[in-house]
Amino acid sequence: MSKHPNRLQRPQQQQQLQQILPHSSDPEQELPRVLLALQTVYAPNASHNPSVHTAILTGSGGSSPFSRRDLADRYLTSFQRTPVAWIVCDRLLSTADVMQQPQQIEDSTLRTQRQFFAAQTLHAKCRCDVLQLPPSSLPSLRDSLLRHFIEHASDSIRATLENRPPNRPLVTRLGMTIASLAVQMSWITCLSDVTENVLKPHPELGPYVLEFFRSIPEEADSDRLVLREEEDLWAYRDHLRNSAHVVLGLCEHAVRSCDVNKDVATAEAVLSCMQSWIRIVDMEPGLLERTMLLPWMFDLLVGGSTNGGFEMAVDVLVELLRTYPSDRRGNEGLVRVIIPRVMALGGGDLSPFEKAVKEEDEDGMRGYCRIFTEMGESYLSLILSHEEMNQQSLVELVLRCSAIPDKEIAGITLHFWYRFVIGLEDLEPYEYRQIRIDSFAPQLIRLLSICTHLLRYPAGVDDLSPDRIDDIEGVRFYFADTIEDCCRLLGGEIVLRNTGDQLQEECRRVTSLPQERQLSDWHGIEAFLYAIQAISMYVPSDETQMIPFVMNLIPQLPTQVPLLRATACLTVGKYAAWLGLHPECLQPLLPYLARGLSIPKCASASAVAIREVCERCQCLGDAVLQLYDGIVAAREQHRGSNSGGDEFVLDLKNELEVLEGVCKAISHKLKDDPSMSPDIISGYINRLAQPVIGGLKAMAPPENPASPKQISSEISRLTVLVQHLRLPRPSPQLAPGVLNRSDFILSLMQETWSILDAVSQKYPRDFNCAEKLCRLHKHALRECGAAHYTPMLEPLIEQIVKKFSQSFLSPYIYLSSVCICEYGRVPAHSQQMYDMVAKISSTVFYAFRGTDDFIANPDVVEEFFFMASKMVYYCPGPLIQSNLLNSMLQCAAVGMKLHHRDANRGTLNFLESLVSYGLKLRSKPSLDVVEQANRDALERTIYVEGQPLVANLAQSLLGDLPLYRLDSGSGSIAGVLFFLNKLCPDLLMQWIQPPLMSAPDHAKNVFLGSLANQVDRDDFNSSVRKFTSVCERSRKRQGNTGEDSGNTR
Repeated sequence: MSKHPNRLQRPQQQQQLQQILPHSSDPEQELPRVLLALQTVYAPNASHNPSVHTAILTGSGGSSPFSRRDLADRYLTSFQRTPVAWIVCDRLLSTADVMQQPQQIEDSTLRTQRQFFAAQTLHAKCRCDVLQLPPSSLPSLRDSLLRHFIEHASDSIRATLENRPPNRPLVTRLGMTIASLAVQMSWITCLSDVTENVLKPHPELGPYVLEFFRSIPEEADSDRLVLREEEDLWAYRDHLRNSAHVVLGLCEHAVRSCDVNKDVATAEAVLSCMQSWIRIVDMEPGLLERTMLLPWMFDLLVGGSTNGGFEMAVDVLVELLRTYPSDRRGNEGLVRVIIPRVMALGGGDLSPFEKAVKEEDEDGMRGYCRIFTEMGESYLSLILSHEEMNQQSLVELVLRCSAIPDKEIAGITLHFWYRFVIGLEDLEPYEYRQIRIDSFAPQLIRLLSICTHLLRYPAGVDDLSPDRIDDIEGVRFYFADTIEDCCRLLGGEIVLRNTGDQLQEECRRVTSLPQERQLSDWHGIEAFLYAIQAISMYVPSDETQMIPFVMNLIPQLPTQVPLLRATACLTVGKYAAWLGLHPECLQPLLPYLARGLSIPKCASASAVAIREVCERCQCLGDAVLQLYDGIVAAREQHRGSNSGGDEFVLDLKNELEVLEGVCKAISHKLKDDPSMSPDIISGYINRLAQPVIGGLKAMAPPENPASPKQISSEISRLTVLVQHLRLPRPSPQLAPGVLNRSDFILSLMQETWSILDAVSQKYPRDFNCAEKLCRLHKHALRECGAAHYTPMLEPLIEQIVKKFSQSFLSPYIYLSSVCICEYGRVPAHSQQMYDMVAKISSTVFYAFRGTDDFIANPDVVEEFFFMASKMVYYCPGPLIQSNLLNSMLQCAAVGMKLHHRDANRGTLNFLESLVSYGLKLRSKPSLDVVEQANRDALERTIYVEGQPLVANLAQSLLGDLPLYRLDSGSGSIAGVLFFLNKLCPDLLMQWIQPPLMSAPDHAKNVFLGSLANQVDRDDFNSSVRKFTSVCERSRKRQGNTGEDSGNTR
């Protein structure tokens, strides 16, 4: 198969992307084309309108230009950006049939679609394309849109009376369009004008007018607006704030004018409008404090979820609480009004909240829970205040919400508890903090019991799908987090004692059940164990009451319940440090963990627990090594049988966990017994290493059909040995003949070198095999130490160069970067590093013959330039004084254009490293001969190769090239420009001005001024961000939305 499949697809794509019919600037010609395109898209099987079809055929040489739906869709998309769309869409909005002969009736679906298409197009144009119109035409456009709004809103009212579906989406979209235009033309009398000219003559349109008023702040807050003057937007937003009383007055009038208990549409329109203005417009809190809408809204909430508008009233109140918190000055009056009304919703046995709980009304419980939780978060400053205000009552309300059996609803409260804990922790002084914690301690203790109960798996969990179980585990994680938060306030001992007492009580309860029921009633015990393992980091190591009980309980638990066993294993692992200090409790647990490896649903938990126990306990060397011997024997038996039988073979990930634990246990044993003889040490090492070496040897012959996965698995095992079998470091104090870590790794790699080469040659282009092999070499080099690994450096470099030239896989370039990091600063190896980089570069330049080659290998581009950055940082001299640097910069000029985030990052990282190195040389007071030569060579190279690089950077700022990394650290457009401006300001100014000719003048002058004034890095980053923002809006004004430029930040 071709390396570049996109080349094969291009002729077919070009055939499909046929030229669409050019647009006409004459509305009379464009209107029938748009109608036919709409019919092709939305009603392709309907009979064509003869008058429309005739007009189209006449204008297109007798053939239909929309023979396919995709052509019609492309035509409509491009039409939406044309100036003629203003007039055509105004015609399309008509309720009368467009270009329809008397004998024909337009399909109602098509009429609805073309009207909504027109409204949607005008909405987008009022946001982005108003500059296509002269300012003098905007009032007439506004008046036309208002007529359409009245016409379609009235039709929707009639439709309801005539039992036909009203077109509410169209009216809503028209309201959004007028709201957007109001912002564009700074129509500051919008509210009063619409009230006077629309609402008074047509009071029945009240709900639709309120929907329009809701849209006004939303459109003013939209980041899609493209305005003539940005300052006008801020002035308009200020006007909205000053006009808020008008909107509240209209909402009050709507509430008084009708029975909102029956007129749900009006109630919802009022609430929706309120929510929008509260969320976006910074209204004076006094307005909300005095409005009758507040008691009216609470009346809706008292009525419960069966009341029309209940859910929307909840949304409004939550927004109100969030927007006007108690810690902001000026909100005191509003807070005083809200608190008693909210408390009345949940206080007492007859409250609406208690009624919803008793009736198991999910919508009601969710709504009240959201209100109480939001009030707790927004009024946290009052809850934590030193002034006594019966704060416990609000915390009690949230606690009752946490106790709701529905975990989704109860989970709403968890963020409050998180903020509550942080707030208490931040109180000063310490004495006062402890007083407040003690005052809330009873509620926190109850919260523990509630969260532990909510940790329980549902009945029938074994029958649920894996996705559903994953969801449940996610919810359990958050409840466990809350239990952990309680430890931060109450202390681990109190939480453990409380949870442990409940566990003991649950064990007694289950034990008292008939034998046949005990196996099915495990959920409570599992939940308590889960809670106990969640708080392990807060439990002191000298705890002697609950943890011994838990560790004695675990081996006695039923073995037939995998989920219970998995949690028990995790608990053992979490308390590994405690077990290390109490080895008498460990003996029965290791067999329990080992048996868990053979149960698929708890094998992972068992493996992790074994690793954690081996890491913390000093006495497990021989026992866990024997366990691993059994794992190896079972694997070899399964491999030798060549059968897909029922024998259980441990998953590789879990096996590596166990192997890591075994390595750490053996390391502990060798460290604790420095007098151990070399023969015994070699015996331990051979028991771990020989199965891996033997497996690799067996796979090496060409006739062995080992798969890439099998080869990668053996390499991964070898890597674990290199990483975690920690023999003593080389030192003079080490006894003669005792193998040290560096010698062990060196001998291991020498022994396996030819074997690794042979197995990797089986699949030279397999990425996973290459990645595992390079990871092994990286850890071998770093664990052994660069100095001791030097004998392997030359063959390692040969392997890197050879395998990369064969495979063109990026892991080998990454490994070369590791070599540069370890040896680059050593003068004796700097030329060796350069030669390696030169050979890799030769392979890269040969392969990258065109832009398509860059696009097909973005990971190679990324790693190649990161490697070049390492050379600049660790051993710059050989590279900078060579012609290779020129070729790299020419390659970078192409790599910068890739629409790939990581490749772009690598390229910019190299450029920023290079320029900042030049600036470092420039700023040094004195240079030696080598540094002076580096400086001269670098500045010559920048002078020759810098202009196209700067042009690319400028085009990225304009939006014509990718903008993935604007001002982030370690490689960004702003970083490269900033350092270039410090290094060679005159050249940069000369190079950057021509490509910026198309930028808006004012923004360009400000940006160039920041360059000329040599501002600091933060100010320069800010200047770059502002410049790109203006350029992006300018592109939108010009009708280019950037869809083809790949703009991404």
